[in-house]
Amino acid sequence: MSKMILKDTRTIYAGHSTLEMAQMEQYYDDGQTVSLQREILKARDSIVVLLYRQDTKKLVLTSQWRAPIVFKGDERPVIEACAGNIDQEDFDNHPQDELAAAKVAVAREVEEETGWHIAKLDYLYALYSCPGISTEKLYYFIASVDEQIQQGGGLRSEGEDIAVLEMSLQEAVDKVQSGEIMDLKTIVLIQYLQLHRADYLG
Repeated sequence: MSKMILKDTRTIYAGHSTLEMAQMEQYYDDGQTVSLQREILKARDSIVVLLYRQDTKKLVLTSQWRAPIVFKGDERPVIEACAGNIDQEDFDNHPQDELAAAKVAVAREVEEETGWHIAKLDYLYALYSCPGISTEKLYYFIASVDEQIQQGGGLRSEGEDIAVLEMSLQEAVDKVQSGEIMDLKTIVLIQYLQLHRADYLG
């Protein structure tokens, strides 16, 4: 039976994320074995949550500059659902429950980025965001918000300058179709909300 086994790793770079060189063995059904080297971005697991207001039913999204997009030459801020890393402390406080750790991260990131208070939080699924290069697992949520308790905008200490946007679901869909919303995780959540609109927006 075909199988891949990790044989060895070495760290190439350690920073906000870690880049590892992995030595792999690919075993084929016919008995052949091939040695492979693969660069692996050892990234922290993260959360993404699509917010909507209970009163107006409008989506609450963010807009911020993302270094890889600027690096690629696309010089515009990225419109996206609220997102962020799950801190190691979150996992340490919930060692047997990764979903509980993710929910702690959701509450923190929503408050920091948007200033809104979550009234109801629904977990959807956890998906690998880019399994060909990264270890990141992304936990997807939809949440209703009922009160803006602070300004939001992110943390300047982390280089964030986040604008909080509000728009209808149809406006968000139009921005996906026009290419103005180009963030994959956000599009996944917008399409989920389209399919389950009655459950959330009435």
